[in-house]
Amino acid sequence: MRSFPKDRYISEQWAQQEWEQVWCRGWQAAAHISDLRSPGDFVVYDIGRESVLLACGADEKIRAFYNVCQHRGLRLVDDDCGHSPSFRCPYHSWRYSNEGALEHVPHQEGFAGELPEQGMGLTELPCEVALGFAWISLDPGAEELTEYLKDMVPLLGHYEFENMQLMQDQTVSVNCNWKAVLDNFSELYHVPYLHPQHRRFVDCTTATNELYEGGHTRVVVPGATTDSLFSVPDEPTDILIMQLTALGLNPQDYHGRVPDIQQAVRVAKRELGQSSVPYYANFTDEELTDVMQTNVFPNAVFSYSPEMCWLIRPRPHPTDPNRCYLDKLSFERTATPVEESVRPERDSFDYQDVIEGRKSMTDTIDQDLSLLAHAQQGMQSAGFKEVWLNDVEVRISHFHEHLNQCVGEAG
Repeated sequence: MRSFPKDRYISEQWAQQEWEQVWCRGWQAAAHISDLRSPGDFVVYDIGRESVLLACGADEKIRAFYNVCQHRGLRLVDDDCGHSPSFRCPYHSWRYSNEGALEHVPHQEGFAGELPEQGMGLTELPCEVALGFAWISLDPGAEELTEYLKDMVPLLGHYEFENMQLMQDQTVSVNCNWKAVLDNFSELYHVPYLHPQHRRFVDCTTATNELYEGGHTRVVVPGATTDSLFSVPDEPTDILIMQLTALGLNPQDYHGRVPDIQQAVRVAKRELGQSSVPYYANFTDEELTDVMQTNVFPNAVFSYSPEMCWLIRPRPHPTDPNRCYLDKLSFERTATPVEESVRPERDSFDYQDVIEGRKSMTDTIDQDLSLLAHAQQGMQSAGFKEVWLNDVEVRISHFHEHLNQCVGEAG
């Protein structure tokens, strides 16, 4: 798929088609299981016009429900996450259990007849756990999550995201379509120009793109090296020095030997895998150094290595196709399990806060945000008709081909 009209980024009709055929189908990574480990734990996941309440019941099963009271439709829970023995509607005090059952109705005798015994609990949605996350679907007849993720589990499962700790939870509102964000995280074409710092520690030039059934993709970027598009430095870069030092290696030993650093890092981690960092034994030599990014259709972008994971998750605005929300959940893994700690609060802000330096989502994402709103503005111009894709943007092409299949478009 080399080109397609710009309508999908700016059209309300396209957004409605996506809502019906994409967001109301398939599966979405809604919450990390660390937020839902104990009975009473809950998370709220907002997607478009809907809000989904995920809760851990007394039976320790994670369930998902539409986040709405069955009395007169009030949003039931406003907090992002937390712990509660039950859910009480703040309007008329209807109370629901963590399993979604209606437990109490004040002045129930005042209702004409009796409230039906069935059908008055919270409306349940498909919810399953995989890859360290609770996934939800707005489709009551959704295919099994195991089938949806059949090609993803072999790529991601051994990273054991369930054993990682949430370090930061951020959400930024952006004046662009959610797919503009996803496109940005689906190609490396822009990296040498917008992210020159990357040449100091990864080789984007020789990265490998992989395409999977269902619109899913992966890119493998060689790490612990420098970008082969540029000359090899005589001395290790600052980032490589940090990596060597963290593993007890002497950066001075690699004067004139920067290409040897990658193998040295692999050997050092392999040795640690036999002693103090046992989870290193899960990985191939390449996985010990390379940076991976796997996109699970429609909106879960996992960027990860053995020691960390980002879940980057663009979500559509409820009414405006020219706006979206971008979540970034940052996880880390340590050699030994971390004792229970206070969960970081969600930090929500506007992309202008990033542009003006009040907030940061890392240098790289800040740089991306500096241009995405401008790209959306350009999409509105009568002078721009359609998107054109380069061979190196094959992951974008694959995503949009599957998107076309979902919404029934020929191209």
